Amino acid sequence: MDQRLPGERDLMAVTFTRSTKTHTRSTDSITVATSTIVGAAIKVQGDPVRYRELGLIESEAPTLLFVPTTYGDRIEPGDKVSYGGETFTARACYHLEPDAVVIHTMVIIAR
Repeated sequence: MDQRLPGERDLMAVTFTRSTKTHTRSTDSITVATSTIVGAAIKVQGDPVRYRELGLIESEAPTLLFVPTTYGDRIEPGDKVSYGGETFTARACYHLEPDAVVIHTMVIIAR
């Protein structure tokens, strides 16, 4: 008998990666820093209106419900994630933050 909750088998660990560039004027050099946001995600049904607004097709750009491991970590459009063996970019993020700290995010990712 399966002891998991409905949908639990679809929950997966994911890591979003953000790269930021800093320009140092005195040396005219650019430094790239990478940070990560770790958590768990599950694929959920997306909002058809939002897909139309973004010019995306849901079958090619899944919506994930993402819960960060570290309370308050937030992903933003442009962050990268490996999902299903492919690299995607966060295109739209909708944060649930009742006390101004992110609890979870609905994120549309696209290639």
